[in-house]
Amino acid sequence: MSNKKFLIGFIGPLITILLIFLDVGISPYFSWYKNSLSSLGIHRYFFIFDSAVIIGGISIFIFALFLYKYLAVKMLSIAFIMTGAVSLFLIGIFDENFGNIHLAIAVIYFIFTPIGIILFSLYRIKPFLSYYGYISGILSLVIIIFGIFALFGYINVKIGLSVTEMLEAILLSSWSSLVGIYLCSHPSKLMKN
Repeated sequence: MSNKKFLIGFIGPLITILLIFLDVGISPYFSWYKNSLSSLGIHRYFFIFDSAVIIGGISIFIFALFLYKYLAVKMLSIAFIMTGAVSLFLIGIFDENFGNIHLAIAVIYFIFTPIGIILFSLYRIKPFLSYYGYISGILSLVIIIFGIFALFGYINVKIGLSVTEMLEAILLSSWSSLVGIYLCSHPSKLMKN
């Protein structure tokens, strides 16, 4: 199999982000000031958001499998990324109507994925990618914690949780995109068969 398989780390998240923006564009009730992204999963066009996160979850899970199979990385980082990917997939199955189940699944995605990226960044494919992994992982955690504090009124800002969720999703997607594109174009970095 060629190194192009790593492009799933770019293509899957790109499709996910584009579908979410499409759903935002056709959802007149949706507000970046009031809603979470999961609000998109409970309206007339719910299948767009649900498809987006299911595609994202599957693609990141496969990407993590490729990382583990073809790179000499520790399973712990891959386990965190895979757990986040499964959680992202499950967000498309258990929408906001499932209450605390949905909330727990979403929290797992937003916490485990950046932790997995930080741990993966200890494996130095290239210094730039490691630094970007640390920065995007840490920023993702800070952003989602900020969003949770704002949601519960500990911080007074006029944004919905959707803003922090989208910022984190873009950061996490940009990391998998950079790593995927880099590994696709640098076959010498593949250490395991």
